[in-house]
Formats: sequence, C-alpha cells, structure tokens
Amino acid sequence: MNSGHTLLTRIRYPQFAVARRSISPQETRDSVLKHLKLICETRAGTMVSCPTFGTATVSEMVHAFPDAIAEMANSIRQTIKEYEPRLTNVKIVHVPADDLTLRYEITAQLTTDSGKVPVQFETMLDPGQRMTVR
Repeated sequence: MNSGHTLLTRIRYPQFAVARRSISPQETRDSVLKHLKLICETRAGTMVSCPTFGTATVSEMVHAFPDAIAEMANSIRQTIKEYEPRLTNVKIVHVPADDLTLRYEITAQLTTDSGKVPVQFETMLDPGQRMTVR
C-alpha cells in the first residue's frame, strides 16, 4: 500500500495519495487487541509524557482492600475509555478463578468501517504482576 512518496508529498500533491482501502472488522479487532495489550502491560505513572496511560499496579490495590478487585476493574475501564476510542460501551467484569490469577472479561462495541461489532477480550494478572490480554 506504500505509494513510495513521503507523507508531506502526498499532502501537498493529492494526486500521489493512495486510496484508502476498507479495513475488515478482524483487522480492526487485532489492532485494538494490540493496543489493549500495550495499555494493560503499562503501569500508570511510568510514562513521563502521559502519566495516566496504563493501569494501576497490584501494590496500589493492596491499600484499596477489600475493594481492590473493583478498583482494578475501574482502572482498566478508565484507561480504555481514555486511550482506546474505537471501543464504546466498555464493561469490565471480574471472573473468579481458583488459582492466584486475577481475571477480567472486557466486553465492548468496536467501531469498524462497517459499523459497530460486539467484541470480548480477557485480561489475566498473574501472581508475578504480569498482565496479559487476549
């Protein structure tokens, strides 16, 4: 899809611009998943240029006990709301687990070229405080 021209050239000379192709809902979902992984794997306060980007750490949640599970869900929801505009109607639900893993289910509406599509993701925070999203 690269036209071989720089962005500034394509802006100045529209005839060099490449027509935008339609992006499939799956491509959009994959892009959102990649971004959610970045969001959830980043701890809030670690990015100097954007201190609210990321989620709270488990050590911060200890002080919120017994509301720590709800506080972590709120941290994830607020960060998604602020930094992932392609998702709307975001709901975060704690999924109880038998092991020491903290799990949340993320359900939302994904805005695509063809309209809104329901999506679901799962986050897992393991005992080593490593968060994954799938």
